[in-house]
Amino acid sequence: MLRSAALAAAARGDDAAAARGFAQAVAAFPGDAALLNSAGNFHAGAGRPADALALFDRALALDPALGEAAINRAVVLTRLGRADEAADALTARQATLAAMPRYWTTRAAAETAGGDLRAAAASHAEQLRRDPGNRRALHGRARTALDRGDDGAVAWYDAALAVTPGDPWLLHGLAQALEAAGDRAGALALSAQLAGQLPQWIDALELHATLRWAAGDRAEFCDHYAAAVPYHADGAAERSWAAMLAGVDRHAPAAEILARSRARIGARDPLLLDEAVYRGEAGDDAGAAAIFATAPPATPDWQIAAARQALRTARPDVAEALLAQALGVRPDDVMAWSLRDLAWRVMDDPLHLWLHGDPVLVQERLLDLSHDAHAAAVAVLDTLHDRAAMPIGQSVKLGSQTRGALFQRDEPAVRAVAQAVERAIERYRHALPDADPAHPLLRSRDAPWRVAGSWSIRLSGAGRHAPHVHPHGLLSSAAYFAVPAGDPGVLELGRPPANLRLDLPPLRTIVPRVGHCVLFPSTLFHGTRPIATGKRMTVAFDVGSR
Repeated sequence: MLRSAALAAAARGDDAAAARGFAQAVAAFPGDAALLNSAGNFHAGAGRPADALALFDRALALDPALGEAAINRAVVLTRLGRADEAADALTARQATLAAMPRYWTTRAAAETAGGDLRAAAASHAEQLRRDPGNRRALHGRARTALDRGDDGAVAWYDAALAVTPGDPWLLHGLAQALEAAGDRAGALALSAQLAGQLPQWIDALELHATLRWAAGDRAEFCDHYAAAVPYHADGAAERSWAAMLAGVDRHAPAAEILARSRARIGARDPLLLDEAVYRGEAGDDAGAAAIFATAPPATPDWQIAAARQALRTARPDVAEALLAQALGVRPDDVMAWSLRDLAWRVMDDPLHLWLHGDPVLVQERLLDLSHDAHAAAVAVLDTLHDRAAMPIGQSVKLGSQTRGALFQRDEPAVRAVAQAVERAIERYRHALPDADPAHPLLRSRDAPWRVAGSWSIRLSGAGRHAPHVHPHGLLSSAAYFAVPAGDPGVLELGRPPANLRLDLPPLRTIVPRVGHCVLFPSTLFHGTRPIATGKRMTVAFDVGSR
């Protein structure tokens, strides 16, 4: 009775009444594991994952065989960013849960969120063995094929679309799979159809811009956004349009698009923050200052953006104070630490030496790959780059970047590189000084690490990397598989981006050597000098804590 009343309240959208009803039901029947599972589901759906997790734990303590509670618990853990824990818990219960309809797709979702796409593909395959027409498993298997660079991705998307014809997300993925397979014309035709038929869908607009850029449309790759603007009363189309332009260093037109949006719908966060950032990047200090003077909210995003502008306009003390506030809320924010280091260097603050001064934080390691393994990796990477393009929003200037998670691919040559990298990472870790709970890298010295992203870059012509940081890792890297003669594209660590207008040299320069890997804190700005001719090909990866 109490449970039914709570469910009825939830169904009509009365969250408070439903929460009271479930609380009363649980108090009256504390030993009912199924009731605890229902209450956990309610709180999970209402956006209270901590409450839901506690209820699922209570249910499983009462009835360890309650599979629904175990699966629901894994869903919540994944949402909380504890995907590895979710996948491990489900794997441990495989013998008792494998026959449940949601088990394999829930496990695959956790494995995907945890970065183990190979395991996710296997879980989806097992679900499809049991239920060949399972829509969720077909979609998931297609997505993992795409993200792993599987040559069968197009076929998987076709199979999923045969079961769910016209599904927009499947068509979105199919367009990417076609482009990855070398069918750019087919990919562009499909993305144009999605953007034209679904102008309210930001993902479709961004996909079409990305594919147009990859196909060589440099002048008008974003012009389809104009027709979509009226469908977005919140300015989302203009925000995405501006981000696409900023991603290829067209900051002034990006700022003007957001200014027009402001005139259309009024000043709104985060569009106003984006406009301030783009104006600063474009050199419009007065325009950026006018926005920052409007007393924006004291959030880390605003503080970091204002600090960047303060550095650009010779106010390092102001920047340092803003960054200290941002790090008080987000202590692991890579960009905040990177900018704070620049402020400390400008002010000759010895804290810079604490952050980046220890030489052992930057290490060059020889990858233990045989000559044949190295040659095999080069052949695979060249094939991937022949179908890749220069991306939007990345540091690559004149060159190509591979798609997806490189180390999740199945080619033996790539697997050998991934294993050599893992060994180099462990040697790097063992050479570090003792853990320091205040240091953004050393606080995780003894925590479990994993590769959080992997890709390859091939520079050509006068290609280079603009100075940048990777915001989602502890360590950044560059492993060299081809280096041109003459100008090899020297790696510069610690040189700030040119548009920050700081007269700071690099802290260290490293001449690339084939077969070697450089590892360094992600909080160090890094870029390269241009090459002159030939080919410079690297494998890069981020390392994060589990």
